[in-house]
Amino acid sequence: MKLSKVEKIVVAVILLGLILVGGTFLLIMPSFERIGKETKTLEANLLEKAELDERLSRLDTIDTDITNSKNEAIKLEGGFFPDLTTYEASELAMAFMTSHNLEAHTIALTSITTKDLSLEYTVPESAEYDLKVYSQSAKATGDVEVLAEGQFKDGGKTYTITVDSVTNAIINDEEGNEIAPAKYTDIMKKVYKAAICRFVNEGDISQTVAQVNANYEVKGKFSDYMQFIDDMYKNERAITFDSLTIPMTTTIKEDEDSDAAYINEAGELMMGSEANGKEVLVEDDTEVTVPVSITFLCVEPMESLKTVDANGTAVVVDQRPAVY
Repeated sequence: MKLSKVEKIVVAVILLGLILVGGTFLLIMPSFERIGKETKTLEANLLEKAELDERLSRLDTIDTDITNSKNEAIKLEGGFFPDLTTYEASELAMAFMTSHNLEAHTIALTSITTKDLSLEYTVPESAEYDLKVYSQSAKATGDVEVLAEGQFKDGGKTYTITVDSVTNAIINDEEGNEIAPAKYTDIMKKVYKAAICRFVNEGDISQTVAQVNANYEVKGKFSDYMQFIDDMYKNERAITFDSLTIPMTTTIKEDEDSDAAYINEAGELMMGSEANGKEVLVEDDTEVTVPVSITFLCVEPMESLKTVDANGTAVVVDQRPAVY
């Protein structure tokens, strides 16, 4: 049977369609699927390459970064004592006392334990009452500008401070320009410190260190004792007073053969033991005996220390027994 010209064209079109459909499923579709898989592989390889490039780029600075981090750690360690044995803590406590012409006959120490250090940020409380509000209203002139949180005034200009970590905060002016730390005014420095402290406090950030407590009675001149307190607070390594007594008066206790002279409240002269039991005001040269409780805060350093300075006395701090 012969096909007409039109029928031949229809059959040719159908065959062509079958060929195209079959080719699509057999050749083109698998190729598209391979392209999708290869694209994902390429993206993964590019991501891995970027990570490797970042790691390799650090090779040029990693030695410097390690050195800087180590120096920062050593600086931080310098603010603490190394982990102390009770004997080492005893020697330190006695050395600090002796350097101030003070003496003690007994001392009690606790073994080393841990302590969580956290920042305490105190916001002063204010009492509100009608007369105070009235007084403040009377003193106010004109409209009072209310600043948003994080903003402060300095030199008639408004600045904004943003804290992003415990070690960094950024101050911007009204145009959004960042103020370089080298150009901070005294007000900016105070705001910066306060903002960091508030950030740490609100974040409940703490760090664990070691501590050794020493309790003893101190005897000596009142002026030497007060200087001892000042110097302990100023010490470059962390020392805290757990309890502290500052006597304002003292009871006279003289031996029978004492020739010390005292003046009572009536202005009368009292000699030696006849003044015993009387209360007198403490003066610089008055001898006092007071209890002292101090704590040495410790962080074991990366590099062992041989000695620690205690107001001019080198106290050995590597007296730990050998471990086998």
